[in-house]
Amino acid sequence: MVVRPGVNLIRAALVIAGTSVLGLWFPIAATALVLLLSCGALVLCALDFAALRRSFGTVAFQRRHPQVVGRNLPFEVEWTITGAEPLPAGALRDESPTNAAQRFVFLPFANGHRTLKLAELQRLPTRGVHTLGPAWLRLTGPAACLEAQRQIGPTSDVKVLPEQYASRDELIKLTGDEIALLDKQVFTRQKGAGTEFESLSEYRQGDDPRRIDWRTSARQGRPIVRRYQIERHRDVMIVIDCGRLMGTQTERGSKLDCAVDAGLLLGRVALQGGDRCGLALYDSEVRGYLPPIAGASSINALAECVYAAQIVWRESDFAPMFAALQRRQAKRSLLVIISDLVDAETSQYLRASLLRLQQRHVVLFAALRTSLLDRVIEEPVSTMLDGSRKAVTYRLMREREQALHTLHRAGVFVLDVEPTQLAAPLVNAFIGLRQRNLL
Repeated sequence: MVVRPGVNLIRAALVIAGTSVLGLWFPIAATALVLLLSCGALVLCALDFAALRRSFGTVAFQRRHPQVVGRNLPFEVEWTITGAEPLPAGALRDESPTNAAQRFVFLPFANGHRTLKLAELQRLPTRGVHTLGPAWLRLTGPAACLEAQRQIGPTSDVKVLPEQYASRDELIKLTGDEIALLDKQVFTRQKGAGTEFESLSEYRQGDDPRRIDWRTSARQGRPIVRRYQIERHRDVMIVIDCGRLMGTQTERGSKLDCAVDAGLLLGRVALQGGDRCGLALYDSEVRGYLPPIAGASSINALAECVYAAQIVWRESDFAPMFAALQRRQAKRSLLVIISDLVDAETSQYLRASLLRLQQRHVVLFAALRTSLLDRVIEEPVSTMLDGSRKAVTYRLMREREQALHTLHRAGVFVLDVEPTQLAAPLVNAFIGLRQRNLL
């Protein structure tokens, strides 16, 4: 317990100092008055100290909040302070994570409460595990001559997941295109040009005559066609880059945040459509690898694998991830790589690896644009430095476009999108590939 002077003790000290000045003219009276005031202040301090020790000795503290919250979504934190006797006036200070909007929560309260409940909304803009606390309780003595402060209660952890995953309301708030795509998964499974038999039904105009089952048609006395569905239980592997290129900030967090959001949405669609889905993270090494798993509830395992992914500020190296995919993913799969390309030199190995993977798997490469490059192009040129910056930007964009064109011509499916617009085109491309039965 840390003790410090209260408001009334400071006032008493000022009064005693003023009284001592009177000793120049009235030494005896001033000395007696100073001694009297000092003794009174000491008695009040002793009473406050005893009361504060008693209050701190019986006080109990509890912090309540959701264990899992969505990134940058409000959630309520409630603090409960309980004492064996009415609490004196004071304040509660609780530490928030370093990246929270409020670094500290400071909540004053009045005296006379035996049980005190305080609450406040907080937001955490970064995924991962964050720690709340420690909390400090400050109480004022009955005479307000002393104040005491003590750390109270343990710290607690809160898990921050992508907002579309953590909140169904946020998932419903996706754009109309994305909602429409989620509704198409049933159509994709049942009406695609697959080879897995689904049912027999009466011939309708527009059906392929080659699908007519002549034996059944003869028994029924009318044309009957075979319906096929796209094969289920295919493997989908989502690979997300965590290197420096994914650290660019957008309106919805970093490129990595957008990639994680879109990856989980794609995983949800794939799992609900009957496919198996896995997820991998890499930068200069493999940061996480979850083999494809089945079942709609497996989205929880995907979220656990990716929710704490953070930017690693160094150049990405696809070689370790390429080796892991070659070793662990022997079955023909859809590989969804979410990353970006810059210049021809740094992306040479990545392009070569994707071309080799394309020989065994179906590869979809989602390249996330850097809006900063577009802003540099649009800026007016006023100095030699501006001209040099724009020339370098043009060269980078040209090399990036050439690299993506090379991948596309070699058979790799390429998406070139803004990070904030990734989710709908990515799911749309997945559904298109499944309808074409390329797996």
